[in-house]
Amino acid sequence: MTSPSPKPVLFGIRHKREIHRAGWIIPDSMTVIQNGYLEIENGYIKGINSGVPREACTDHGPGVLMPPLVNAHVHLELSALKNRIPFDQGFQSWVKTLLEERAALGQTVLVQGAKKAISDLLAWGNIYVGEISTLGITKSLLENSALKGVFFQEFLGTAVEKGWVQKKDGLSFSVAGHAPHTSSPDLLRALKQQSRSMGLPFSIHVAESEAESGFIFRGKGPWADFLTQRGIDYRSWDIGSKTPVAYLDDMGLLDPLTLAVHLLQVTPKDMDILARSQVKVCVCPRSNHNLHGRLPDIERMILKGIRPALGTDSLASCDSLNIWDEMAFIAKHYPGLDPRTLFSMATHNGAKALGLEHVTGTIAQGKRADFIYRPMDPKTENEIFERMVSNEH
Repeated sequence: MTSPSPKPVLFGIRHKREIHRAGWIIPDSMTVIQNGYLEIENGYIKGINSGVPREACTDHGPGVLMPPLVNAHVHLELSALKNRIPFDQGFQSWVKTLLEERAALGQTVLVQGAKKAISDLLAWGNIYVGEISTLGITKSLLENSALKGVFFQEFLGTAVEKGWVQKKDGLSFSVAGHAPHTSSPDLLRALKQQSRSMGLPFSIHVAESEAESGFIFRGKGPWADFLTQRGIDYRSWDIGSKTPVAYLDDMGLLDPLTLAVHLLQVTPKDMDILARSQVKVCVCPRSNHNLHGRLPDIERMILKGIRPALGTDSLASCDSLNIWDEMAFIAKHYPGLDPRTLFSMATHNGAKALGLEHVTGTIAQGKRADFIYRPMDPKTENEIFERMVSNEH
């Protein structure tokens, strides 16, 4: 898919006042201002106004000023693997091939791929990210870029490590457990405690594959054999006759500071657990479609009061890291979804999933002056949202 490039307007301005005008301003999915302008001071939004500013201003044109996009789940360190791994070989084979290809490419090539991906994200207006890294090679890249959000150091197996969690302005550092079927309960609890102690989100892939769900429910099978071959003793894990969601809930890992990603293999009871625990949710439909041939039940999530964020996963499992493309895919495959709801998934919900709703996700007084301009010449509010979610100029 070819993606039009909205012009990103990135601010970290200190001791400076600026006025930005456009044909339309969308502070949030339910608020639209025609012919408006923003007052910016010292890198923060001071005011949102309609009409013509009396001061000199930057006039962006007839299009839309809007909050930055949030990619709440991405693997930038896998960007060099684009087009290197077939999607049709089955999930376990895909994982095996990914690990082999990643090792064969080497760190230099992986870093180059991640740098290009970071540049692309900023060009598209995807300014905030939840980056998941097992190798740790993207940490310094993010620190030295204009991207913001949360860097999650991911762990799997049984080893418990400390010292990764740090809450900072702009880019925080937290931890992620890979998944219920690859990480021991002791490891997951320890990681969750680290992130919770700093009030930071804890990310984990949940209910993504049949291999995961089958292992957690039966406690045996091909994945159990795979863990044994890798020297991971799962016999003390409290699995059996439960789903991955229920398993994590039993461990006390589901709360508003947990970000559960994918959620393909979920039951109605799982949905109730997710809603009750107020866990944050991130869906990655394009990746799910490519790797598993199925899609998350976004409509049921919304009916349950869950407000999912959007992620792209990696370039090893989809053809772009662009949230505009993710929205267009969802708009096509979920025709009953309100475009305004989808807009919120790409902005406000993503900010909440990363614990950043106090600084971004909407354009509001006191929030950071991070916003993007989307070129278009719309006639109505509905046209704006329909064209944005379908990725049209």
